[in-house]
Amino acid sequence: MLDTRPFPRYFRSMKLTDYTISQGFLPRLDCGDLAGAVSFLVERLAREGEVADPAGLAGEVMHREKEGSRAIGGGLVSPHARFAGVARVRVGVATLARPLDIPAEDDRPVDIVILLVGPPNDPRQMLRVLARLARLVRQDSFLEGLRKADTAELLRAAFDRAGEFNY
Repeated sequence: MLDTRPFPRYFRSMKLTDYTISQGFLPRLDCGDLAGAVSFLVERLAREGEVADPAGLAGEVMHREKEGSRAIGGGLVSPHARFAGVARVRVGVATLARPLDIPAEDDRPVDIVILLVGPPNDPRQMLRVLARLARLVRQDSFLEGLRKADTAELLRAAFDRAGEFNY
């Protein structure tokens, strides 16, 4: 049954950057495929102790991607997975030096990867973050802000500016 109660006050003031780590922003990443981008992002999470089994998580993300691409158009792919080796919901962001040819409804090459991972026992929180991302990516200014960022600090700032939860 769908829970229709209002979100608690503390969810209303959350920001998407609350789900990131400082090393989780990779501007102009040079990789030949999505698996490479996912591996880089997962490795950054692992370095900070956020992922117990980085190879297993990257494998799970790519397994889900093979079942159906998470390329949602506008040059964005948002691979995601819940995994036992992840303690809490985390987001990693990469812009790509060379766009990838990943099937999307608009046939636009992918040049932005937003990875979303979380523990298997907290699907609601992951869905909240995923829903917020889905609303943001419809805004051209959000994606263009990410594309323009050429340092990790600027990429994080662009993500932060647009990522405030507004319920």
